[in-house]
Amino acid sequence: MTERAAGRLPTILAVGMHNSVHLARWINMMRGSFARFVVFPVYVENPAPELRPWSPVTSRSDIEALGPGEVGIVQLTKTDAERHAAWHADRATGRLFPSSLGLQTNPSLTQTDELVAAIRTLRPDVVHTMEVQLAGYLALGAKRYLGSMMPPWLLSNWGSDIYLYHRLPEHRSTVLELVQAVDGYLAECRRDVQLVRRLGLNGHAFDPMPASGGIDFSTVPALDRFTPPSRRDTILVKGYHGWSGRGMHILSALHLAAPALRGHRIRVQFCSEAMREMMRAMAASDGLDIAPVPYAPTHAEALGRIADARIVVGIGISDGIGTTLLEAMCYGAFPIKATTSCACEWIQNGRDGIIVDPHDVKSLAEAIVRAASDDALVDAAATRNRACVEERWDVGRNNAAAQSIYRHMLGDASRSAALSA
Repeated sequence: MTERAAGRLPTILAVGMHNSVHLARWINMMRGSFARFVVFPVYVENPAPELRPWSPVTSRSDIEALGPGEVGIVQLTKTDAERHAAWHADRATGRLFPSSLGLQTNPSLTQTDELVAAIRTLRPDVVHTMEVQLAGYLALGAKRYLGSMMPPWLLSNWGSDIYLYHRLPEHRSTVLELVQAVDGYLAECRRDVQLVRRLGLNGHAFDPMPASGGIDFSTVPALDRFTPPSRRDTILVKGYHGWSGRGMHILSALHLAAPALRGHRIRVQFCSEAMREMMRAMAASDGLDIAPVPYAPTHAEALGRIADARIVVGIGISDGIGTTLLEAMCYGAFPIKATTSCACEWIQNGRDGIIVDPHDVKSLAEAIVRAASDDALVDAAATRNRACVEERWDVGRNNAAAQSIYRHMLGDASRSAALSA
């Protein structure tokens, strides 16, 4: 939009779910580095506690007043009724996003004109959308309106964002337009880099990196401080069942495997009432110690559950790396994932974890039984997996890589190369 003033810190406008711990982790990885970060919320919600310290931002002067390491959060001023009216305006002008996103029924979602106004007022040097179907589609609407006045746009692809949605007729044309509109693309998976190139990516594709950035391993106890996986008895299940998750498939596999699992505690997160009903039936008929667990009120508690687990099972028809996979690798829990994730880019199947077809319940049952009974397998995997994430999910390593990505987006990479030539 405008050339950055000499000596002024660049401003990165991060568009995304500001209540997400994954977005907060990324921002915290970059906090206090070479740029100021301002978060534009994609819906009305309280920010993640991990984003503190932050200050409200409504103007350029607010950005300039941010203290070292302080994050800005754009303050949304529209009422729900005004957002609903803006959705109808988008519809009338042909800027309608797929209805399955709920734009017409969820007035808490931010609208295109709000992002356009923020870009015009705040004049960011880079717009970084963290996730596709809310943040990316929103920024696509802004680019349709701003055209060449849109700042350089970096798109982060989370999980299923393109791998699943490019195949859905309602979304495919929007995904194709978006892929061809961005200036930079940052995926979690090598799989998705190849995919977006086939879909017509015009911008630069950067080396993949976890959407959550990285963690400071100096703050994480060494693996030998935890109970060895072979001496843990909990099987932790991600119970999502819906647009991608296949929690019911996992319960079916546990039912098949019940005779081998009666000495284990099975705890299921994120489950519907239908799953609760099925678990009650399984407990009665199969003799399993199986029960739902409530949503963890803090991320630390969620990590504690993983650290207590021998096995973590998460299955769906589409996924990226999956932060739960990385957390399981960090804390020694043996991961079981689906072939529709890119777990194969992090673990060796049958050695460091087990990767199964999400529709093959029998193979899933066999995988769970193997991981529940083979002590040598889970203990050996824990050591290798921890070494892997310490190398590839480290905040220092990935901070440097992310800075390089932003400098490329800012045009600094080519200037630096010219100066050093």
